[in-house]
Amino acid sequence: MKVNPPKTYFEKTPLLREKNPKAQVPVILDTRGSSEVVVYESLICVEYVDEAMGNGPTLLPGLPSQRAHARMWAAKLDNEICSEFYRLLLNQDKAGQEKASQKILSGLRGFSQHCKGPFFYGEEFTIVDIALAPWAVGVRMDILKHYRNFEVPRTEEYATYWEWVAAVSQRPSFIATASNDLPAMIAVYLPYAQGTGYVTAPS
Repeated sequence: MKVNPPKTYFEKTPLLREKNPKAQVPVILDTRGSSEVVVYESLICVEYVDEAMGNGPTLLPGLPSQRAHARMWAAKLDNEICSEFYRLLLNQDKAGQEKASQKILSGLRGFSQHCKGPFFYGEEFTIVDIALAPWAVGVRMDILKHYRNFEVPRTEEYATYWEWVAAVSQRPSFIATASNDLPAMIAVYLPYAQGTGYVTAPS
């Protein structure tokens, strides 16, 4: 996937602001039916695409209890890894950075302890894997190393995590949708590393 970093800011278009009150991506506009369907929030978008457009194995397999379990783990990882990714970048003080780093490592240790391998539930690739993969596999980890010197140790307590990383990295769906353009991604995340993010509107 190619990345075209903005020169200054991400443009929050009127359409984005209209469809999502938070003016955040992703947003799905499904116009296939008689009326437009608007869906936002990352994990909800994943579920919607899976249910409304999927034609293969579901990302929420099994009994209702297992699907609930998968949703809880996906939300947990979104909170413990995705949110802390941004906190680690945005924090300008060492204490705040260290706190975010430890939360990410703690989240990955918990993941490793419960991951059956090669994916979270074994051979099935599910919403739990999708919730974590964009943040814990590939270029975004390189971003943290570049700006915050953060790395996941290659020790026994993270061994299952690293095996999972290897498995995810080989999936065609991940390869097709992940960027390996590190210089472009470094440029994209520079405002976060400077502590501002894309919060200022263009003048």
